[in-house]
Amino acid sequence: MADSGYHRAEVFPSFIGTDDDNAEVVLMTAHDDEVVSGTDEQKDCADQIGIGRVFITGEVRHQFLKPFAPCPESRSRVAVPSGSSASTSGRPSYHREVDQPDATYPGRGWIMPLAATIMVGFGVILYGFSVYATDEAAGADFSKTVLSLAYGGSVFVGGLLALPVGRYADKHGVRSIVGVGAMLGALGLAAFSMSHHSWQVVAAWWLLIGPAQAMIYYEPAYVAIVQWSSERDRARTLATITLIGGLAGIAFIPLAAHLVTLLGWRPAVLTLGLLLATVGGATAVFALPRHRADRDATESAPGVGVSMLGLFTDRRFVLYTVALTLVLTATQGIIAHRVARFDEVGFSLATVAMWAAIASGLSLPGRWIAPMLADRFGATRVQASIALVVAFSVTLMVDGTSSWQMIGHFFLFGLAFGALLPLRAMVMGDWFAGPTYGRIMGTQWTAVVLVAATGPVLVGVLHDATGDYRASTVILATLYVMAAAAISLSGRARTKPIE
Repeated sequence: MADSGYHRAEVFPSFIGTDDDNAEVVLMTAHDDEVVSGTDEQKDCADQIGIGRVFITGEVRHQFLKPFAPCPESRSRVAVPSGSSASTSGRPSYHREVDQPDATYPGRGWIMPLAATIMVGFGVILYGFSVYATDEAAGADFSKTVLSLAYGGSVFVGGLLALPVGRYADKHGVRSIVGVGAMLGALGLAAFSMSHHSWQVVAAWWLLIGPAQAMIYYEPAYVAIVQWSSERDRARTLATITLIGGLAGIAFIPLAAHLVTLLGWRPAVLTLGLLLATVGGATAVFALPRHRADRDATESAPGVGVSMLGLFTDRRFVLYTVALTLVLTATQGIIAHRVARFDEVGFSLATVAMWAAIASGLSLPGRWIAPMLADRFGATRVQASIALVVAFSVTLMVDGTSSWQMIGHFFLFGLAFGALLPLRAMVMGDWFAGPTYGRIMGTQWTAVVLVAATGPVLVGVLHDATGDYRASTVILATLYVMAAAAISLSGRARTKPIE
């Protein structure tokens, strides 16, 4: 067995229905559908444990393909690698994790404050920018190209930091990440509010707001869910955080527009930055746990790791990452410019901001319904269908001069988009949850964002070159269609390396 490349896992034999305490248990990855011999008890238990084959004293007893869960009668807590970087199959060393009954999870008191920080972060940065870029705000002082470059660059920087932030979160938790991120975001918005030259705008967004995005958006929250919630509570925790995060557009687009009208754009941006510092700072200091609940077990687990080279030879991972790149590129371009697009063709800022807020409200049901649909029909299938609905909503922006087009865009986009990106956590959690989940998610998000950061810049440059948003909206709609195809293919891909 030692030369086979199988990774040995310290699992009690009772996990797979044998009474022999001296039995040797080994897990290896396997992805074909054949079920080999074994007792009914072994099969029932193996069906609950994870992905791979179970070997008892060298004999194949059962092969199983379902997500990790402990057997109720025996809940040994270990981190169980389901593959090895040395595997003869060439598959990457992913692992799964089994809840330990003696892990002290911190309860649910951290969930609402963290969700509130994410909501404010998205509100004052992502949704706030859609107001800052209008002619009534910073768009009157700086060109669309400059503002788009500043924002797009900040997304790029956030993507670069996703991997190191994820690795830090795996080891130390996300408490300090959220606190530092909130402070950086507030300082960046303050610097932006005082900028009078283009380079100052770019510097504020790239050097301060960009790193903040890596620290106060959803990525650290996804890691926190794995670290601070038991497996049975993770779905509910994810739904709660994404639901509250979805309130960002509802609350902050009209709030930012009102503050701009009431105070002017510079005091408005400064005020929103102070709000971020207050909420994020209080969350980090008073609400978030100091350590991950399973830190000791994770640190002591032998052989826990993940091969990044192996990760990028997994067809499923690669196709899904390409799809997310297309989705995020289009989304960044749409959200950053759609208020300005409808404002440009004659709708008032207040009217557009109102419908943008309504769209955010319409997204909330999808954050609850989509996981249930995904559980029944498959997450990638549901996500691909949603991407097509979003694509159609974007085509309504191509002309965008009629009220029905403006309303139709926000209505359809709102209904569908709320479930589009959050389903990523469901897909990736099913595939890769474990002690290096933050590193895997960070690796993927870095790859995605480094390309997707060009979305707002592409739209801004095309706008300034052509004089309107028609060409850019056609391109963005096409990206969603391509993403739908890639998501569908990823769901059908076998987890074997690319030749």
